[in-house]
Amino acid sequence: MFGLEILKSRLKDAPKTSGVYLFKNKKDIPIYIGKAINIKRRLSNYGNLPKLPRRLQKMVSQTVNIDFELTESERNALLLEALLIKKFSPRYNIRLKDDKSFPLIKITNGAFPRLTRFRNDFSNEDKVFGPFTSALKTDKVIKILQKSFKLRSCNDSEFKNRTRPCLLYDLKQCSAPCVSKVDENEYKNQVSDTIKFFQGSQKKIFNKLEKQMVYFSESQNYEKAAELRDSIQSLNYIIREEVKISTQETNFDYIHIDNKKHFSIYIGFIRYGRYLGGNLIYYSDKFEEDIDPTSLIIQFYLKSFRPKKIIISKRIQGYNELKSIMKENYKIDVSLKSNNIVGIQKISNLTAKRNDKEVSLQKQKYVNNQEILNLLKIKFNIKNNVERVEAYDNSFFGNNYAVASYVVFNEEGFSIKDSRTYKFKDYDLKKFGDADLMRKVFKSRFSKDDKILPDIIIIDGAQPYLKICQEAINESGINENIKLIGVSKGFKRDFRFDRYHLINEKNLSLKDNPQIEGFIQKMRDQAHKLSKKNSIKRMSDSLKTSFLDDIDGIGKVKKMRVINFFGSVQNLKRANRDELTQIKGLNSKNIKAILDKING
Repeated sequence: MFGLEILKSRLKDAPKTSGVYLFKNKKDIPIYIGKAINIKRRLSNYGNLPKLPRRLQKMVSQTVNIDFELTESERNALLLEALLIKKFSPRYNIRLKDDKSFPLIKITNGAFPRLTRFRNDFSNEDKVFGPFTSALKTDKVIKILQKSFKLRSCNDSEFKNRTRPCLLYDLKQCSAPCVSKVDENEYKNQVSDTIKFFQGSQKKIFNKLEKQMVYFSESQNYEKAAELRDSIQSLNYIIREEVKISTQETNFDYIHIDNKKHFSIYIGFIRYGRYLGGNLIYYSDKFEEDIDPTSLIIQFYLKSFRPKKIIISKRIQGYNELKSIMKENYKIDVSLKSNNIVGIQKISNLTAKRNDKEVSLQKQKYVNNQEILNLLKIKFNIKNNVERVEAYDNSFFGNNYAVASYVVFNEEGFSIKDSRTYKFKDYDLKKFGDADLMRKVFKSRFSKDDKILPDIIIIDGAQPYLKICQEAINESGINENIKLIGVSKGFKRDFRFDRYHLINEKNLSLKDNPQIEGFIQKMRDQAHKLSKKNSIKRMSDSLKTSFLDDIDGIGKVKKMRVINFFGSVQNLKRANRDELTQIKGLNSKNIKAILDKING
């Protein structure tokens, strides 16, 4: 027996009490897990197949057994359901959009604590900060903190066995307690300042650093003063990236629930009065019967770092059970949004805005590659089938290391093998300009007779760039009608305000076509990523083959600073003494050696 037959059979002995039911397939694997106050009554609903969502219709058809787990209360059923869903990840259950755990930063316990990123493993003695929304952002914050407060990041084994400082010491990102370059008391002060900065005492830390900077400057220790100046600037980056909430409740998660035109759950992380970011954990364009926000929230916190308090934007079904479970099982206080909390309206507006942004991104997704190609054909009235889309972008490191790239999208998705990068030696952006480089790219792209032509070209730029491309197509004798689309960056580079252009139409609206808009943005971003990557690689390669290699006293760090300052070896060869004296870390001996090399 399977499907409706097994359902009817199990209904006969189904209990009328609270608990959890598990639909299983022929491999005895749970494919759907649900909870109910009355299991028998709830199961009977699955017998009316036409009224079920297609997802659940398919689930019933694959069922060969149904198991029951009884509980003492509805509250226990809710918790058990969440735990089992987390354990088995049933195929037909409503799932969280993102099931990952979030990175955190911890300062370990001990005489010389370590600053590091982690996800789950920490002791009660460790100082933990976060969560952060991405590992990339977390690593950037750690790097800034290392540069500013110079805490070690090495593991305990490396720390105990090291006999000489590592590269981070040379880069002034660690005080090297491993070889006693700093005493325990001074290191404790560095740890204390780091913790204070995290806990919201930024103003005090800035005042302390500024006083130290003035002191070293007046003592003519300009290198140390410059180091402190750089630390202040770097720490300001962290402050700018965070949003100050100024609320009485300084450490909590705020859960924004939107059930008007769609159903979504967005969780914002507030720590020490600052918004650290957030995550859209669930989105659906329609509210299905088995969507249970309380179960979704519990599933999220089963894996994620748990705050001491959760504030929910509105009352939801099962709120009392959620409140009880979180308090008794995880020591988390749950409350509803209250206007009595200072600053709560600011976090409410912020999470609502971030939720809308993430929902917009979800709406941009398409089922498969062929679907988006068909949508492009219809939207832009293209006669033939759209089989190939190309996106172009230029990149520089400084004003040099010019690189242009195009990425290719076809029915198989993004095609790495078909993408192309153009490198231009000794191309000076100040002298020739970005438009001239794009002209060279298109002329090269359409000059070969055996070329595979795209149906659509996406260019990072407005109509002038489209005209440059069209001129190159015309000059090459191509008769095919290639649709050209330009993308110009929005206000403050916010993708929501991007503008789109055709060669004869400016500011084309794509708000009614979120899938197309998202695809064009993604193509533009992929092209930019490829060109930027290769531009940086060109700069890096120049370091490896730099004529500074054989100069005594010019190591990796100084070489990098020199090349970054001038942008290229070619510019360096035209350097003078005044310019070289502006580079941090170069002494008079280094400058003389470089000038001697330049002058032959």
